[in-house]
Amino acid sequence: MISGTTKEQQVAENAEAGSVQRRRRKRRALIAMLCLAAAAIALVLLAVSWHLMIPDRTHLTARHNPKSVPGSLTERDVREISNLCRRHTVRYGLDRLRRGEFGWFFRSTRVLFQQKIDRLMDDRDGTYRVYTVIYDKQAPDGFNAWYRHQLTRTNGHWTILRSY
Repeated sequence: MISGTTKEQQVAENAEAGSVQRRRRKRRALIAMLCLAAAAIALVLLAVSWHLMIPDRTHLTARHNPKSVPGSLTERDVREISNLCRRHTVRYGLDRLRRGEFGWFFRSTRVLFQQKIDRLMDDRDGTYRVYTVIYDKQAPDGFNAWYRHQLTRTNGHWTILRSY
């Protein structure tokens, strides 16, 4: 008798090892596909929720006074200004996160969902001032100021000149 394995046994072992490797590869590919699908779904949900967060015209003033919006601004302008203010807060939060200032990052994420445009004023020189606030019943004025922006319309789009 010959000790060891025969050719037939070696072929059978190799085939079995190959099928195990194929199953592992398939399982890894399935896990990777599931992770990619979950990430895609999360991105879609994030985009939808971002669109729903942008305030509409009813959120413009503390008393919902339509006189605070200059008559020269259209509904589209007001939406674009609101979106610009929202993006400014997102950039502010991400900048704080990059610097490691976690307290300010978490504050800005809370503010992102609470901020409203309190006043929108025409400076009569082609620029507008926007006051964004967070309404708080315990504050002396009923709100806490978040940011003030000076805006202008350039090439059909609104841009922030300065924020303070």
